[in-house]
Amino acid sequence: MNQTCYLCGSQKNKTLFVENGIPIVRCLNCSHAFSTYEQDEHYEGYWDDETGYDLDWWDVAHRDIYNDFIGKFLSAPKGKILDVGCGLGFFVKTIGTTRPGWEAVGYEISEKAVKFAREKNGLKQVFPGIVQDSGLPKESFDIITLWDVIEHIPKPHSLIQYLFGLLKPGGFLFVQTPNFPVQLFKANLKVALKGMQEGGHYLEAKDHINDYTEKTLGLLAEQCGFSSVEFSILKPIASVSGVSGPKAKLGVFLKKVFYYGTLMLWYLTFKKVNLNLTLFALLKKK
Repeated sequence: MNQTCYLCGSQKNKTLFVENGIPIVRCLNCSHAFSTYEQDEHYEGYWDDETGYDLDWWDVAHRDIYNDFIGKFLSAPKGKILDVGCGLGFFVKTIGTTRPGWEAVGYEISEKAVKFAREKNGLKQVFPGIVQDSGLPKESFDIITLWDVIEHIPKPHSLIQYLFGLLKPGGFLFVQTPNFPVQLFKANLKVALKGMQEGGHYLEAKDHINDYTEKTLGLLAEQCGFSSVEFSILKPIASVSGVSGPKAKLGVFLKKVFYYGTLMLWYLTFKKVNLNLTLFALLKKK
């Protein structure tokens, strides 16, 4: 098990949560939280489900959040955007449909997901492989996005520094990742109510290797050359994983209520208190 902080290299930490035998710890030097589970740096197994992909989740449920992003950040008539870890390509496809003046490119490590993006979604501009090996021209993108990617990467600096180099001056890297303090509270509440259940979803200790807060995401951005970080709140994914029927509809309703509640609190506290389940960060390049 890894005990070394991925952000500062310190080996001094304290345990915050134990998920089915895997400790999640907080660095006593920089306060970054991380899983001690040793995951491959470039894990390709997330899209290996041979039974087919849940398109209600990956397409339909993500439409609100994708359109919210596009409405907020793609106001210019044209530009160039790179989606890293683009999965099945639905975000890239949405940009092509709603913002035809924007050139959208996708990179995805899973060849199975890229095959779907190309064959089913008709996206010839989605490419397989590790983006650091892409040979993309420097300072060629206005925006780069990482949707639910960064928490899976044990050592994020090389990726973030590479993406910094691909951004034009004045561009930004958008990062979506779980809001760890809120997720930790939620996980502790689950355990208090039902106990630790094998196969239960808590903090995903085998998948989510790095657990970010606003502070530690800002620290990573600074280490990789970004001049500033701004946070936003976007609409939630309109589905609840692993739930169906009336419970699913209730779950989506409650997610939306929670979203509007956290959004109101965020504005009332002048963007100081962010209790949303997800962090949406804009890492800006001068």
